[in-house]
Amino acid sequence: MHCSGHRQCYLFIFHLVLFTTLALAIWWVFGYMGGLSVASPSTLSHLINWHLLLMLLAFVWFFSNAVIMYRVYSCDLATQHKLHIALQTIALLCIFAAVICMEVWKIMNSELPVVLRNTEISSSHFYSFHSWCGAMTIIAFVAQYVVLVVPGLRAAYADLCIWLIVFTFVIATATLITGIEDVAWWRYDEGLLDYKHYSTESFVINIMTVLLLGVLFLVALAWFRAPYSATDRADYQDVGVSDNTHTTRPMKGEFI
Repeated sequence: MHCSGHRQCYLFIFHLVLFTTLALAIWWVFGYMGGLSVASPSTLSHLINWHLLLMLLAFVWFFSNAVIMYRVYSCDLATQHKLHIALQTIALLCIFAAVICMEVWKIMNSELPVVLRNTEISSSHFYSFHSWCGAMTIIAFVAQYVVLVVPGLRAAYADLCIWLIVFTFVIATATLITGIEDVAWWRYDEGLLDYKHYSTESFVINIMTVLLLGVLFLVALAWFRAPYSATDRADYQDVGVSDNTHTTRPMKGEFI
């Protein structure tokens, strides 16, 4: 893929923010929350760590790269589309795996003896703002994915899919931040996190959430710096249908 100097600078900053966010999440999980092992009943709560990392991978890495695919790279339109679908498919698999991890933990935690049961994180569903945001995120993601992969729907509802992608990324960011804060405050209530005295863990959490807002800003910059034109929309509708999908084209509007 060929990119101009300004776009290469944008992509460097974009991926630096992504890598830093994921690195902080891994540091938090392994440095403070016990890692990913679920070998015994006492470590079942580590399924929450799997849930966190899988959701971050899905939205911070795979979906964010899918979202900017059409806006940043000047390459073959058919190649863009294939990469866009591949990244979204991997994100979808990560989302399903993350949901399964959380559901397995809720079921297995409720079946443990009371002495081993984690009573601080509820086994109920849809009681928090985070869970409501999560449900909306999954519904929006699946809806735009279905429109994306079905050619007839893509041609008929290109505008809807474009705005569903934007909405999904915004609500996904809210879901990630509220989820991280839910875990942080649970750890504070348990006496595991010293939030009020500027502990290293509190800085890791706060920097990670600020970086998530940074990812949202960078994605928004790519999308709205050069608004979609009628030609963009036609390209999006006709990918995989037109005989001229292998033409290398510059991005409309010169985003950056």
